[in-house]
Amino acid sequence: MTRLSCRRAIELKATLQETRAQVHTPSDVDYAERSRCLELGEVESRQGAIVQVTTTDEVSRVLSYASKHHIPIIVHGGAFATSSSSGEEGGIVISLARMSKVVVDPASRTLAAQGGARWEELVGVAGASGLTVIPAPGHGSTADAGLGAGTGWLTSCPGSIVDNLVSVKIVLADGNIVTTSSTEKPDLFWALHHAGGVFGLATELVFRVYPQGRQEGSTKSSEADGGPKDGVEDSGQDDLPRLQKLKRQYDPYGLFGSLDSASLDTRK
Repeated sequence: MTRLSCRRAIELKATLQETRAQVHTPSDVDYAERSRCLELGEVESRQGAIVQVTTTDEVSRVLSYASKHHIPIIVHGGAFATSSSSGEEGGIVISLARMSKVVVDPASRTLAAQGGARWEELVGVAGASGLTVIPAPGHGSTADAGLGAGTGWLTSCPGSIVDNLVSVKIVLADGNIVTTSSTEKPDLFWALHHAGGVFGLATELVFRVYPQGRQEGSTKSSEADGGPKDGVEDSGQDDLPRLQKLKRQYDPYGLFGSLDSASLDTRK
């Protein structure tokens, strides 16, 4: 990987000039303050630039640039680091803090959330409509919880958080934007279920939501009662070669880290 030089930082700013994205570099007088406000960790604060994105298109531009010039990236979702390509200095921090929109559709019992939304924001929006998402204790951002097989008190009934994913809008390492689900690019959807965010940057996730009042400890789960309908086959260690093949297909240069660093979900 290559450090983000001053010249490259200027080019990156030019790439985003006509957008609402904000690019901050260590030469800016307020860089330290920006790092503090975004709750960046020590490694993240030593990078070559912080980019606060507001749209999926802006994320695409940054990833396309980083991939083209082999510059490492760290993804910071809300106030929670969701993925990191390395601990190297001089890379690009992509902050999703300004991508935190959450919209619930009571009719379809689904909720769409941008990757930077905090999980408690999903709980609040769903609750205002008399619905609930599976709580995610210990998870800060939507992307971290949604692609981390998170669990909560509802897990015994409708499955884990990742089991309740309907679709994911994700930006691949080359900047291409794709939507994946059980029917669209199902191989990538399967990989996201079992290896999290090492295949790309998730900018929007759609989840199933449930009526409030489910009883803790219930083990009933069926389509009639609102449980998961679109099954994703379980993974085991024997599927690691399949994950490795998909990793080479979607992130050939390892921009989003390695499968070794992923928390593989090998439920059977």
